[in-house]
Amino acid sequence: MANIVKDVAIPVEAHSIKNPISLTDEVIKAGQQTYLQSCGLCHGADGHGYTNLGRGMYPPAMDLTSPHVQQWEDADLFWIIQNGIAFTGMPTWKSTISATDTWKLAQFIHALPRLDSQTAAAAPSAPASPGSGQQQAQLIIYGKTLYRQEGCFTCHQLDGTGGKVGPDLTSEGNRRHTNEWLIGHFKDPSAYTPGSIMPSFENLTAAQLQALTLFLQNQKGPAK
Repeated sequence: MANIVKDVAIPVEAHSIKNPISLTDEVIKAGQQTYLQSCGLCHGADGHGYTNLGRGMYPPAMDLTSPHVQQWEDADLFWIIQNGIAFTGMPTWKSTISATDTWKLAQFIHALPRLDSQTAAAAPSAPASPGSGQQQAQLIIYGKTLYRQEGCFTCHQLDGTGGKVGPDLTSEGNRRHTNEWLIGHFKDPSAYTPGSIMPSFENLTAAQLQALTLFLQNQKGPAK
């Protein structure tokens, strides 16, 4: 529920403010510089939040490339960065990042999904290949983080906690859904489950979809 606080904390009047900074490559680069100096420690250099510090927060540091974040306007991001969010690890940056730099930072955050890893940052995100056991373990941890970040728990039960709008996912790994089916379902839920009210998560990257899928496939229910 702490993630929901981020949505309701933004004043209504803040939504209508227009970003006074025009979007240019120079603005994106300036926003990137501010981001790497102030935000990368928790959210990761590539925005995915896959850092030890970010994952250890409650709620975890948001994946800034996620649909949840990308739906916010520049004005919403401006308000969050300047004022912080109560009951989360997001502090106020008002005394550290100027208003002008905050608007540029908002532009960069919105550009993150379309930037490749080399352009966005030098550090890698979650491992994309599930080859070794260690890589699999890292992906499962990342998938768990995404499960919470994307608010899946608001509609689904997992180990006795969460909402009851959608199916209980405690034993999802026993339902024999293929990885391809789960990824397709994330991208277009109603195409796989007619009448589904689940939102689309098509903006998640291939690595994120893979991690979330692996996490759910490893939910086998209570040990017998």
